[in-house]
Amino acid sequence: MLIEFTVQNYSSFNSLQTLNMLASDSTHINEKNVFPVNKFGINNLLKSAAIFGANASGKSNFINSIRILQNIILNSLTEANNLETVVPFLLKKDVFDIPSEFEITFVQQGQMYRYGISILKGKIDEEWLYWTKTSKEIFLFQRTGQTIKINKRSFTEAKDFIKEKNGKLYLEKTRENVPFVSVLSQFNGEKSHHIIEWFRKLHVVSGINEEGFKKFTINLLDQNPAFLTWALNILGSLQIKNIHIVESNQENTTKLFNGAVSMKTRNKSKKVEIVKKIEGSEQAYNIPLILESQGTQKLIYLLGPIFHIINTGEILLIDEFDNKFHSLLSQFILGLYHKENNNKSQLIVTCHDTNLLTRDLFRRDQIWFLDKNSKQESELYSLLEYKEHYTRQNNSYSKDYLAGKYGAIPLFKSIDELEIALNE
Repeated sequence: MLIEFTVQNYSSFNSLQTLNMLASDSTHINEKNVFPVNKFGINNLLKSAAIFGANASGKSNFINSIRILQNIILNSLTEANNLETVVPFLLKKDVFDIPSEFEITFVQQGQMYRYGISILKGKIDEEWLYWTKTSKEIFLFQRTGQTIKINKRSFTEAKDFIKEKNGKLYLEKTRENVPFVSVLSQFNGEKSHHIIEWFRKLHVVSGINEEGFKKFTINLLDQNPAFLTWALNILGSLQIKNIHIVESNQENTTKLFNGAVSMKTRNKSKKVEIVKKIEGSEQAYNIPLILESQGTQKLIYLLGPIFHIINTGEILLIDEFDNKFHSLLSQFILGLYHKENNNKSQLIVTCHDTNLLTRDLFRRDQIWFLDKNSKQESELYSLLEYKEHYTRQNNSYSKDYLAGKYGAIPLFKSIDELEIALNE
């Protein structure tokens, strides 16, 4: 379960920006959108969060910042230049005036962890880990460059990976561009292993291109009857009565630079066919899914990751969630997720569709906005900050949003400005 994520000096983010999944005690509507924790001083956590903002406000950058942290934790041991993917905020005189920093707080195996890392000029500047078993947060380690301080009583897994010199502790077996927790997890460190396992259960996908999760869903349709049944209950409104997975042999030809044939290979691939029936007829028609609309294709492929996290309690981030979807379809998917998520999974999406800004779908604490200030820095803030709009009588926040009361929308002083922006 994700509790909080913070980013600083990365991409379009300069100052510290924080997304938290804590449910506000003052928000009592849509109780189905939260799940109880009653531990660590936390009453409830949110099942989902939606981030709205104009084009180029930083929505994709925010999702990417979480993906970057995940990649650093999981792949730094094998990818030597992993930290070079961390690009600081470039629209300032000194881009390295502060480190690029990422901090994340989450619950794993019934315990709460707060892990952070700061990166400066391709090296780890600082790294830290705190742990909460019941209510009191306990310091485990604080790394500064290649020196480190550790809690010898609570973090014994680190003792064989440090050496003392001139009264200071230094890291051993850990390069300056590799997280300490990543190293410890390779040697079965208990708490560091919890960190790694949590990041492995974090999934980030793009709503623009289904290639990142298409294969996963096809395999799930082919191997999991429960998923197929669940998906067909949803797809019935689209006149889809069944789904078949068809295996085919695909021939690949490798050519030399002069065009001569070098070799031919055959690979098996899986393709999706949907079965449709015309109302009033018993005749069924098998249609390749690729001939359906892009929205239908995305819906079917996206159902796989959603079904997976609902049943495993894992976390899914979807950038451009509403792309290719009709407003009512987006609302249906989000409503379905809130209703069926009883396993403490979480969903974080970025959106453009203002029709999703309704009380029926989201609580105030689930709605976030991203906007750029006069220095072109992305800033993240919650609808909770706008208390004057709490008493609006209708069920929609979209009217106030489109009127510019929350910011995070493109505002043009004239048609000429709009034409310039569209043609850039």
